[in-house]
Amino acid sequence: MKKQKDIYSQVFNEFVFSDSQISLLHDTLFDMLLDIRKICEKNDITFLLSGGSMLGAVRHKGFIPWDDDLDIMMLRSEYIKFREAIVREMGDKYDLVEPLDGKYTNKKPKVFLKNSVFTEVVYAGLPSEYRRVFIDVFIIEDIPASSTKRKLIGKVYDFAFHASSFIGDYKYPSPIILEKAKTNDELRKYYSKRRNIGAILSVFFGMRFYLKLCSKLDHTKKETGIVGVPSAISYNREVFAKSLFTDLIDVEFNGELFKIPSDYDSYLKNLYKDYMKLPPEKDRVVHSCAEFKVNTEV
Repeated sequence: MKKQKDIYSQVFNEFVFSDSQISLLHDTLFDMLLDIRKICEKNDITFLLSGGSMLGAVRHKGFIPWDDDLDIMMLRSEYIKFREAIVREMGDKYDLVEPLDGKYTNKKPKVFLKNSVFTEVVYAGLPSEYRRVFIDVFIIEDIPASSTKRKLIGKVYDFAFHASSFIGDYKYPSPIILEKAKTNDELRKYYSKRRNIGAILSVFFGMRFYLKLCSKLDHTKKETGIVGVPSAISYNREVFAKSLFTDLIDVEFNGELFKIPSDYDSYLKNLYKDYMKLPPEKDRVVHSCAEFKVNTEV
């Protein structure tokens, strides 16, 4: 099946942000990041920039110019402290939403900004509390040292999340996609296939079952010296020695300092290969967002 991000970015190019919109989004996300840093410093919590945000720090000393999200990551032990601290100290401004909360369909926690709107096309059918400006929080998990065991767990984990994603499209279809599919045959076939698979899988256990399966498989009960970030691209995409995420340096991001691995080269090469080279414009990943507002009642 064609990758979701590819077909949506092609079909919904009318939702690409203007320069002023991306500037406002970057400012909003950076303010959120500063709040998160304040909470973490106060409570002795270590977090790192992750994914494209780490790449942005290394390559651009800030946001990748066309990037429309912000990612952080932390060890599970740090996340346990973080989840309590942010609710306790900034619950009036932010909501921390986790897998299995309500109708949330994702496998990673998100920090949502209250009084904002950020409606990604793919999630336009979800309740408004899941359509706000957010920062992704990726948990660095202890995983088995055995590569064979990781492969077996990874197959089940990745299947379970894809199953929950298909069911999400079936149960909470995007009205924006459904409308566009009336005049775009490729999109209609693609989305119908996803929803049909979701309809079948929903008969067998349902979305919460598959998300709960992910939560049970995403970490071991003991340290092995090997960690991964299952809630990112896939279970086995980011597998490293745990020391990679404990030997850290400070790097500049928008004029402020944030932590990343001292061996960021290994991390970024794993994700992006020749990461210092700018990708062609056609390969620059953006999320199709139909509505974006901040400081407004929702």
